[in-house]
Formats: sequence, C-alpha cells, structure tokens
Amino acid sequence: MLYKRKSGILYPIHSFFKSQKYDLFVGDWGNTKVIDFIKNMGFKILQILPINPVCRLSFSPYSGNSAFGLEHALVSVDKLIQNELLTEHEAEQILAEMNVNKEDYQSKDKIDYNLAIEFKTKALYKAFKKNSMINRLEKWAQKNPHVHQYCLYLSIKQAQNNKPWYEWDENFKNYHQFIINYDQKIDKEIYYFYLFCQYISYRQYTEFKNYANSKGILIIGDIPIYVSHDSCDVWANREIFKLQENGYPEFVAGVPPDYFSDTGQLWGNPVYNWDKLKEQNFKWWISRLRVCFELYDWVRIDHFRGLVAYWQVRYGEETAVNGQWIPAYPYEFIDTLLDYKSLPPIIAEDLGIITPDVEEFRDYYNIPGMRVLQFAFSDPSNIHLPHHYSENLIAYTGTHDNNTTKGWFRTENPNIEFIKKYLNKYDLNEENIVKSMITLLLESIANLVIIPIQDILELDENYRINKPGTSTNNWIYRDNILPIRIDQIKQEFYEYNKVYQRL
Repeated sequence: MLYKRKSGILYPIHSFFKSQKYDLFVGDWGNTKVIDFIKNMGFKILQILPINPVCRLSFSPYSGNSAFGLEHALVSVDKLIQNELLTEHEAEQILAEMNVNKEDYQSKDKIDYNLAIEFKTKALYKAFKKNSMINRLEKWAQKNPHVHQYCLYLSIKQAQNNKPWYEWDENFKNYHQFIINYDQKIDKEIYYFYLFCQYISYRQYTEFKNYANSKGILIIGDIPIYVSHDSCDVWANREIFKLQENGYPEFVAGVPPDYFSDTGQLWGNPVYNWDKLKEQNFKWWISRLRVCFELYDWVRIDHFRGLVAYWQVRYGEETAVNGQWIPAYPYEFIDTLLDYKSLPPIIAEDLGIITPDVEEFRDYYNIPGMRVLQFAFSDPSNIHLPHHYSENLIAYTGTHDNNTTKGWFRTENPNIEFIKKYLNKYDLNEENIVKSMITLLLESIANLVIIPIQDILELDENYRINKPGTSTNNWIYRDNILPIRIDQIKQEFYEYNKVYQRL
C-alpha cells in the first residue's frame, strides 16, 4: 500500500551516465552521483530494471540465466581500485590488451555489452587471482545457497563448451545426481572465480543501495516473472517447470495478441508447474522474493497477472496466438509469503489484458498497480486517464517497453485532438508535450509517479530502451545528457515536486 505522495525516475543502472574513469562501456553501481542528482530534483524513488545476468545474445535483462545471480558487467572497476583489489595500472593493462582507447568511449550514448563483459571479467579475474579469499567466499556461499548453485551451473557450463544445460553430458544434466560429491566433478578455481564475481557484485550493489537509502532515495527493483530455459533455476528445479523428459519445455510462456503485437508475444520461457510449487509451499518463489526484499525497497513483479493465470503455448508454436489461460494459486501463494513478511512491498505490473479476477486478487492484498499515460487517450472511459486514478497506484508517462513520450507523440499517431481537449492545451506540439504529460501525472491523485529518464530529458524515439517484438537496437540506451543539463533542470523538477506535494 502506498501511503504518501512521492515521485521518482525510471533509470536503468546499465544506462547510467559516465561518472568514473572506467565505466566506459556500460553504467554501473559505482555511480552514486546519480543518487545525488535524483535527490537534488526532489525525487524520492529510483526505479531500475532487473540486475540479474543479461542474455549474452539479446542483452535483455529479462532473459538471464539466474533469478538469484547478479550481472557482473555492472561491477565498478573504479571501486575495485578504491578497495585495493586491483590497481589502476592493471586496469590500463587490460584495456591495452583489448586494444581500447578510453577517449573513444567518453561521449558515446550506446552501451557496448560485449566490451563491458570482457573488460569486467578480466578485471575481476585479475583481482581474484591476487586476493586470496577462499575462506570468506565459502562462508558467503553457505549463507547464499542459490548463488552457490548458480556458480556451480556456470562452472559446468564453461566446461561443457557453453552448451545449454539440457544438452550437457548426463553426469551434469541431472542436478540431483550431480550434486552428490559435486566438489569432485568441477574445476574449483573456475567455481571460486564465479563465486568471487557474485560476492563483489552483491557487495558493490549493497553499498550503492545503502548510499541511496542514506539520501532518502528508495529503490524499486524489477523482476521478470519467468526465468530462461537455459538457466540455473530450471536446471536445479526441473520439477517446478512443465518440461519434457529430455529437458525441453512442454509449454512456453507468452501473452496473447495485445497493444504491442497482433500475434501476441511468445517469450519461450518454460512455464511453472504451480501444482508442484503449491506442494512445496512455494519454496523457490518465497526464496526468490526474500532475496529481492533485501536487494530492493519495493519489488515490481513483471507480468503480475501470471500469478493468477498464465498464458501457455505448446512448445514449437511460432506465435503466441494458439495458447490458453491456465489458473495458478495466487491466494495460497501470497498467504504463504505473508508467513515470512507481513507487508510484502510488491508492485503489480498489471498492464495488458487484465481480468476481474486479477484485479480482485491485487486489491485483496492492497498491492498497488500501474497506469501508463501513453495508453490513455482513446476515449474518456480509458482507465489510464488520470480522472480514473486511485491513490494506491504508480503512474508512468511510459515504461521501458514504451517509446519516449516525445517519440510517441511524433511517430505513433496518438489521438492528438483528444489529448488537446483533455489537457486543455490547444497549442500542443512536440516541444511541450513531454512537460504537459509529466505535470498532468504529478498533479494527479496517484501517490507515486515515475518518469523515465528520457522524458526527464525530453528525448525522442532514438533513445527508447526496448521495442517489444523486435530483436535489434534494444537495451543499449546510455545517458550522456543528464550531467550536462542537471543545473538547468534540477530546480525546475524540484519546484514541480514541491508544488504537487511530492517532496
């Protein structure tokens, strides 16, 4: 339940502007200047995208190979140096070996994940080799069993030529057989290196979050409801997914045709076996959320409606059209979660086709939902229009899946005449649309308003984060403008938040 008026910024960590010497290829959690800038604008919330490992092909943070691991490409090399785990000379040597000239990357507004992963991996390996931490890592692994499991998975994956787990040798493919005397079956140095990467990732991220909280900034984390087929989670927990005997999915997840696609979205993730989850008292899901409650102040569950009923499509279908809704056990699940945390700080991503049973479930537990202003301007009855809002929801101009507001206005042909009437602004154009939309939300009754960084900066369609249904030019937006414009806009947004009582 959201009790107080606040506002915030949707700003993925990988998109953070450059503020350090070695955050050349991707934003990282060494950048605490972001927090200072957010605070100076009067915002109280930073919403980020998933920080779990990204897919190495699409680089989507919603397609990683672990629900518990963190993406080590977001590690700050500058902090490794500050903590004396690495020297500046060693960092420079690695860049020289990679044939990288730092000056070439100072002003780029696109992420280069391949270089980021290579650089961070080499820097972490250098730090690992020169700092003996085995005892500390083992103790940390005992306290974080799911991360330990993930590092075992990565160790085997490397030894199996990076093949997916369902194509591994039989000695490794069956987790429950593998785990017997596992320490005799893995390369321990590789395992400890991956454990070191996770240890540093968790430590650095926790320091980032603690700094944010010390400045009065809360973090909303985002978790995908599903995990990838080739993931540690499916490998080690096959019984809670609908799989065939050979490890391939029986059914995969998606959504039917919607705003974003006429053929629906076929995500390809294996769907959960909710009967088995219920039988196990939802152990895996409870563990996942308990970790997330430590990582974030609030947890946004992507595709929240999948907790009530999920769209399953038989494996092998080319689109998501031929699927069906299958009921889950939403009330039993949340009631079990309440045994561990009396007021779980959950936000429902309840966009798309939302049926009354989903709304009843959300409202029964006072879980706040979402509204997106870009979806609003079809007719006066549209629930995304602010006159339909309640206090207990989060209102956005757009999300990471939307165009920027300026790009939406310029290229997606919204109902401009209706927008003009609704805003009572008949001189509306691409130069004033963004501020008009932002202030419309800030003055609304919604207790939380989130504005994407691109709308804060009034950027066009060339700066969107993701376009659902496409496979190129996604997840690569990197801000290089906020530090330049902060002096110009901080007072403006501070006044907005003051006027609309969101300070």
